[in-house]
Amino acid sequence: MSIEIVGFRIVLAASALGWCVFIDMGKMTDDEVAQIGKALGDPNRLAIYTQIAQCDELFCGEMHAKHAISAPTLSHHLKVLTDLGLITFRKDGLNVYYRVVPERFAAYLKYLAAIGPKSR
Repeated sequence: MSIEIVGFRIVLAASALGWCVFIDMGKMTDDEVAQIGKALGDPNRLAIYTQIAQCDELFCGEMHAKHAISAPTLSHHLKVLTDLGLITFRKDGLNVYYRVVPERFAAYLKYLAAIGPKSR
């Protein structure tokens, strides 16, 4: 199954561990860059993304224990990051594990570097 969302393609595929999300990186649009910048501009969301990025994979309960936000608020932040393709997740029974999509963040940084001043 394939779904077109905000300029990039998300492909859902069944695996032995549950559903996997694959993101077709393609070329990042101005709108996508703006949305990522806005998302990471939220201090809580940036802290959540940073915590996930520092691990190979992180259980949702570990994040909730570290951040002084409610479970529904954490869930909302994780959904925003997932919808933008910055993180992905897998389910193992009732547990949900998150990991970053480094290629997506790298594409974001590459876009920003291209609009910045050129070094001499």
